[in-house]
Amino acid sequence: MCHVILALPIIALPVLWLLPVEVAIPVYAGAVGISIIVYAIALEAWRMPVRNGIEALIGATGTVERREGRQVVLSLGGELWAADIEDEPMAVGDKVLVVGFEGITLRARTQPMQ
Repeated sequence: MCHVILALPIIALPVLWLLPVEVAIPVYAGAVGISIIVYAIALEAWRMPVRNGIEALIGATGTVERREGRQVVLSLGGELWAADIEDEPMAVGDKVLVVGFEGITLRARTQPMQ
């Protein structure tokens, strides 16, 4: 459906041949106007930040649940994630900040005190 609306100026071209000019131009202008509005809404949606997937976890804060050497298991939003530590060792219960990911393993560092 969206693609039909975006192609509306092309689909509405026959209006210029089938209707009298004084009717066809306002009808075609309306079709172009609707298409421009839909384009603007689509561009705004494309610029929105990621809301799902692993990319959405960057900047999130979590709690260390388990420690296994240089890796920890974090609790983020009710889910458990494996993470590599970027700075000093962490203890169970520490608050951490997710700064990136590699594959499905997060990279985390200690959250600064506020």
